[in-house]
Amino acid sequence: MQSFELDKTDVSKLKQAISGDNELLKATLEEYHASEIAILFESISSEDQQRMINLLDVETASEVIAEMHEEAHPEELLLQLHPDKRTEIVEELDYDDATDIISQLEEHEQKEVLEDLSEDDASSIRNLLSYDEETAGGLMNTEVIRININMTKKDAIDEIIRQSEEIEEFYTVNVVDDNNIFKGIVSLKEMIKAKGNAKIVDMVNPDAVYVKTDTD
Repeated sequence: MQSFELDKTDVSKLKQAISGDNELLKATLEEYHASEIAILFESISSEDQQRMINLLDVETASEVIAEMHEEAHPEELLLQLHPDKRTEIVEELDYDDATDIISQLEEHEQKEVLEDLSEDDASSIRNLLSYDEETAGGLMNTEVIRININMTKKDAIDEIIRQSEEIEEFYTVNVVDDNNIFKGIVSLKEMIKAKGNAKIVDMVNPDAVYVKTDTD
C-alpha cells in the first residue's frame, strides 16, 4: 500500500492538469506511479476520479484502485464506471484485492459486478467472499503456483512457466499430490541447481508453515 506522500508541487501540478484537456492530463499522469495517483484521489471529486481512471490503461487503473485507502471508497469508484471498464479493472486485480473492494458493496451491487466477470474470476471471488475478512481465508490470494509432487524437474519448470503467464508475481512454488493436497514447497533456486533427471519429491520441503482458512 501507500508508503509516501505527494508534495504540494505535485498536487498542484496534477490538479492543474485536471483543469486542462484529456491529452494534457494523460501525459501528466504518466509521470506518476499508481500509488501517487491513488493519494491524489483522496482530494479530488468522484467525477475527476472517473475521468482519470478512464484515461489510464487497465493495468495502471487497477493498481490505482488497489492502492486507494478504504476510506477513499474504491468500491464506489468502481460502481460509477462503465460496466466494461469496471470488468476489465476487476479482472486485472489480484483476487484478494478484488475481494477486499467488492466486499464493501451492498449484496445487490456485488451481484451486479460479479455477473459481468468471467465464470472463473467470479467463482474465485465468491469463494473468497465467503470467508470472514479477518481470517486467513479472507486475506489470502488464491492465485498460486502449484506443481505435482511426482513431476520431474523439466516437467515442473515447464508447468511453472505455463502458470506464470497468468500469475505475474510469485515467491513460492507449492507442491501437491494427485488429490491436490498440499505436500510442501520447493525453492526455484534448488530446482534450477538440480540435475536434469531430478524429481520434485526429492526436493520438496514438507515442513512449510501454513494456516487453515478459518484461522484468525
